Parts: sequence; structure tokens; C-alpha cells
Amino acid sequence: MGRTIFVGDIHGCSAEFESLLEKLKVSSADQLVSVGDLICKGPDSGGVMDLAMSLPNLRCVVGNHEARYLRYWRAGRRPTLKSHDKKTVRQLKPRYAEYMSYIASWPLFLSLRDALVVHAGLRPGVPVDKQELWDLTELRSVGPKFRPWYEWYKNGKPAIFGHWVRRTPLVTKHAVGLDTGCVYGGVLSAYVLPEGKITSVKARKVYHRRKW
Repeated sequence: MGRTIFVGDIHGCSAEFESLLEKLKVSSADQLVSVGDLICKGPDSGGVMDLAMSLPNLRCVVGNHEARYLRYWRAGRRPTLKSHDKKTVRQLKPRYAEYMSYIASWPLFLSLRDALVVHAGLRPGVPVDKQELWDLTELRSVGPKFRPWYEWYKNGKPAIFGHWVRRTPLVTKHAVGLDTGCVYGGVLSAYVLPEGKITSVKARKVYHRRKW
């Protein structure tokens, strides 16, 4: 029986995505799962999509960036409000509609045998199939003191997510956070079951500036 490999936010970093798969020696027996945000901000969103579409053992959930692009695509408009959005559209040409159709097939969450996968978060006390789009793709903090949602999450299978950038992966009994800021010059991380092991590759450069 193969492994289940959860991959953090890729954000158009195709070279690092390939390097991570090579480092992990991924085979057809392994199940690959992306926590979303495969595209936008990085140098090669089209390359990431090409690689993703070539992997029959890859499953993805919708991230906040994919959700935003889907809204514009379905409305017949392109996401041109920000400079990195314009750059991403150029990277996705001439297969823009094909990529969007592929992304439109992704679910908002995946309930696997050993984990629950979402891009951003889970609102406490709400079943996953009743969560709002915003919760699954944008949520970070909840409650009167705005504590991280995963501090409240204690039930069911461990939640594996991305979205919330940190220098090192978050690994607790109930949650695993995998966005380690590859596009910002950090690393691209994966969490591997059943070992419970983290594997990462360093970003080749800083592709998009931000404050840590």
C-alpha cells in the first residue's frame, strides 16, 4: 500500500514542485493531495497546471486564489485587479479555459480515511459539508479573541491545510499546516502518511515579496 502525500501551497513554483516530487520518489502507488493555491504569484503557473494535470494520482482542493479566478472566469471576466493576476493570466495562456475547467472540477474539501483536507480553515461546531466557501478558502481566526481556528478544532480526523504562511510547518495532534511560503523564498513542504514525516525543498529564489 502506498503513501498519502499532502503538498502545501505551490503558487506557481513549478521547479520546486518537480523537485519535491523527485525528492519524495513519488510512485503510482502513492496518493498525492494538494491543499490548494497551485497558481498565482509565482513564475510558472502554467507549468504547475501542466504537471498537476499529468499526475493521475493527484487530488486538489480549491484554494482562495483558485476560487477567485473561477469567479471571474465564470462571469466572463479576467482577474486583472492586481499586477500578479495579470501576470498569472499571461502564464496560463493559451490554455486558460482548459485550466479553469480542470480547477472547476476540484472539491472544496476532501474527507480521506486518515485526514480532512481543506485549504484554509474550519469554523468550529459546523459540519464540513455545511461550511461556507469563505471558511474553507479564507478562514484564519475565530472567536472573541481571534484565536487560530485550529486551536478550537478537536474533533474527528486531523485537518490538513495551507493558506496560513509560516516559516516551518505546523504539526499538532489535530492539525497540520503546510504553507511554508515557497513563493516568498521559503520552502515547499509535504506531509507524508503513514510516517507522519515532513519533507521540504528550498525555494530557488524570492518570487514575490512579503513581510513574514
